[in-house]
Amino acid sequence: MMAAFVSFSASAADSRAVHVTDGLGYAIPRGSPVQFVSLGEYGVGLFRGRFVVSGTYHYGYSSNDPEADSDYGLLELYFIPDEETANHLPYWKQRGHVHEIRFRNDKDFVKALISPKTLRELKQRTILSVSGKAVVIAADYRVSVECDYPTYSASFVAIERPEAPLVSHAPVEPGGC
Repeated sequence: MMAAFVSFSASAADSRAVHVTDGLGYAIPRGSPVQFVSLGEYGVGLFRGRFVVSGTYHYGYSSNDPEADSDYGLLELYFIPDEETANHLPYWKQRGHVHEIRFRNDKDFVKALISPKTLRELKQRTILSVSGKAVVIAADYRVSVECDYPTYSASFVAIERPEAPLVSHAPVEPGGC
């Protein structure tokens, strides 16, 4: 378990830092829509506040080969925030701005944004993935480092502005470690 303590410092003119441990610190950009609350277990940065995030979501199978991959049959959701959103969210300062957000309540996101017809097509494997642009409201932002990889997550609250999704016969690109 990582021993963590919190100290704030001015790491740059446009952000402040939360020191977690040697080699691990989080940067909070000036004007961030979320407020630092505390460090949770294993150095997870916990933030409060609702915020609007715009970007591109991808939902689908990460594999279409039942022989080659243990993730075959698993549906995965990830959200790539646009640059403006990413530049205002806290991030692991040693790795740069946020590149992907996971929703901890991904089923709520999927139900709100993807039609029942498209979900049936995914389950039947008529299509393998769905992508689209959306503006959503999120809350309870978290920053963590797993497998030397930055992980950003939030709770999905509501869709503010969806756009028509694009369906595909290709799996989604895998994320993670």
